[in-house]
Amino acid sequence: MARKETRRLAPDGRLRALAQGAVRLGRAAASVAAELARRIRRYAWPQAAGRRNRVYLRDRLVAVPLLAVVAFGAFGWAYAGVRGDSAYVRDRVAPALVDLADAKASLLIAQGEAEQSLDEGRAAELGGLSERYRTRIARATQRLNQVTRGGALTVAEEQDLRVASALVVDYTGWIGRAQGHAADPVLRDAELTYARSMLCSAPAAAERASRYPECQPGTGSGATAIVDRVSGLEERLRERLADRAAWGAGVIAAAIVSGLAFVLLAAGLWRTVSFLRRRFRIRLSIPLTAASLPLLALPFLTADALLAQHAQDGAVPVADALAERTSPTTESIVEEHPFDGPDPGAIEVLETRLDDGLADGRLAFLDGAAPFVFPAGLACAAVTGGALHGYRREYLVVTRRGAVS
Repeated sequence: MARKETRRLAPDGRLRALAQGAVRLGRAAASVAAELARRIRRYAWPQAAGRRNRVYLRDRLVAVPLLAVVAFGAFGWAYAGVRGDSAYVRDRVAPALVDLADAKASLLIAQGEAEQSLDEGRAAELGGLSERYRTRIARATQRLNQVTRGGALTVAEEQDLRVASALVVDYTGWIGRAQGHAADPVLRDAELTYARSMLCSAPAAAERASRYPECQPGTGSGATAIVDRVSGLEERLRERLADRAAWGAGVIAAAIVSGLAFVLLAAGLWRTVSFLRRRFRIRLSIPLTAASLPLLALPFLTADALLAQHAQDGAVPVADALAERTSPTTESIVEEHPFDGPDPGAIEVLETRLDDGLADGRLAFLDGAAPFVFPAGLACAAVTGGALHGYRREYLVVTRRGAVS
């Protein structure tokens, strides 16, 4: 009976021992963290009162350049990321979305024009299809080629778009066959129906109740129809735009680190200048003043980053409208009645909104400044370290044995 009770108590003893070990480990970790915080505070925020000049200068020689490197490094990385995302969206993703929306609308308008022309029978066989059909097919092909060369797509997506472009060539071939059989309604309708099924795979693709076919949302590389493939690429580009527009965890962390480091750096430079004025009677330290000048650019760089991020946020709903609100009917009305005023659902209007929003989302005079932020921090650290080293060396040379140091 006693053995059974011992066996029952053994697990409780192990649990108690584990709990005590965890407590000891936590106390040790807290002690290490407190010591680390004390040392960081000593270097980042040293007190001049009651400390020897050479010790204070030595601590400043370590702390101020290190803070400059950390602050400018973290801020430069975050700023370059935001600026890079803005440039990528403005120069690649936005034009690609506009081109895809225009190509999709042009293909559907061309299909409607082809059906309307071929309904005339022998007149279409002799006179050919309408000029609008040829213009829209050429426009769609050009837009797809621009997207391929634009750099917004991955290698797999480029391959998928090349397949769609090849399918456009086959599609025009079937429209040409339908034109050749314009006098035979059976063959003409069969070839038109097949051409329409190549264009989009809507359930009612074979019906011709409406002038323009209605297509289902794209299904990516698994899609077989042209417009479905284009819609799939649109969806992936919109997801990419939304990812770029969102604040990333890395950018937020870098912004917090750089903000704290800049506060400590500015305060440290001010306290160091005050120390030199009180202890060494140096009214103005030209090297430290020069090292402080890059801090004056921070408000402009921060405002530029916030503008860029806000512009990317504003581009997301416009990109959604390009993919979801545009239609061949709207484009036809705009084309046929150009003086009726801008239609908010027209591709041209949405393109202008997108371009203007992204163009205004930055301070233009700061273009190209992102690569120089971190080198400016390194220069600040080097100048500060060199100046403090010079002051400390000069002080140690002047100090005599037995004097207050």
